[in-house]
Amino acid sequence: MLLTLGKRLAQGYGLLLAMAAGGLVFANLFGLGVFLIQEIGSDNQRAASLEQYGWWMHCGWWVGVGLALTGAVSRKRATQPKTVGEQTTADADAESADLATPESGRWKTVGKRSGVLSSIAFFGCAGGFAGLMLGGSLLLLWFSLAYSPFAPAGWAGSVKVEQRANGYLIENERVMTTTHPVALYAFGVPIGLGATAGAIIGGVGAALGKVEDVE
Repeated sequence: MLLTLGKRLAQGYGLLLAMAAGGLVFANLFGLGVFLIQEIGSDNQRAASLEQYGWWMHCGWWVGVGLALTGAVSRKRATQPKTVGEQTTADADAESADLATPESGRWKTVGKRSGVLSSIAFFGCAGGFAGLMLGGSLLLLWFSLAYSPFAPAGWAGSVKVEQRANGYLIENERVMTTTHPVALYAFGVPIGLGATAGAIIGGVGAALGKVEDVE
């Protein structure tokens, strides 16, 4: 039950990230397209208003979200579950494979109790890395929401596109940056919580003898 629920939540979050990425990409594409059209057709007489840019970027955001959602639905339909007969055959094959698997006792490993400090360091780094992944995904959601029609006041204005030098590229790459506190908290808090929680779990587990180093 919990495994199925976790799988559903992971799939839902993955779909949300895909929709956010699609909206962000197409919002920038539509905004860039409007800018190029204005530069070519206006003869430098009148610049496009911010409202016009915003309207087209919102349209691009909706297009990107719609395409991501359509792609996810089409993919799910293409990978429908097997029929009852196929599932029964697959279950029988899996049961036969389980019976042919060697006993678990042959695969036992010898370990020793892990040190508290090493366990804290390892689990702290692991938790920090997991928090980094979560923080990065939340930052993606924030940037996408900032370009959407639902962005609170001040979010879109805090996003800047800067050109930064890259040693692997001849031209400077364009990077989206922001100093908005919500974005900074969304990225930094999961890292701090993940590292702290991992260090606590690792330290307590090592002190209770629940963490072992495999030899």
